[in-house]
Amino acid sequence: MEKYNEKLVQTNIERFKSMNYKPKDVTIYFDMDNVLCLFSVFGNENTALRKMYHKGFYKELVCFPEAPAVIENLQRMGFKIKILSACIDTPYCRKEKELWIHYHLPTINDEDIILVNVGENKSNYIENIESSILVEDFYQNIQNFYAVGGVGIKKTYSGKARPIPQVESLVDIFSTLYELNCIR
Repeated sequence: MEKYNEKLVQTNIERFKSMNYKPKDVTIYFDMDNVLCLFSVFGNENTALRKMYHKGFYKELVCFPEAPAVIENLQRMGFKIKILSACIDTPYCRKEKELWIHYHLPTINDEDIILVNVGENKSNYIENIESSILVEDFYQNIQNFYAVGGVGIKKTYSGKARPIPQVESLVDIFSTLYELNCIR
């Protein structure tokens, strides 16, 4: 069960807000699976977990319709955008995720794609953690991010109350960034 360190979360969020960052000062790291694209159709995890080892699975993931426009608008506003996604050990996963990003998010440069091994702590790949935001669906990655001084936003489907910023649609990120005081 998810259990966030509420004091740590509040401390990081208040510190972030007090810095009065401008968009050009902030890097937003987006996870892919179930954040930018649908990993498991209708929540059928078992089917997705079986198919993810097969050629074509990652290349064919359905892009959330709002994702390209949200990414492009954030870039236009001046935010640095990076993709930070975990990869399983197959001959296909990394290459197909890169192809997916190039096809659906053509404004993302190769140097802004960070693909790590499943199980690795994503916060180890963040530059300037204090001015970074992670948009992620997996609790442990968000928890790790807060533990090292970052701010995480949970992409959720349940709408369950949590002590961290969360969005059900990526479009909601604009109001969350306003609340974090980096859009005025």
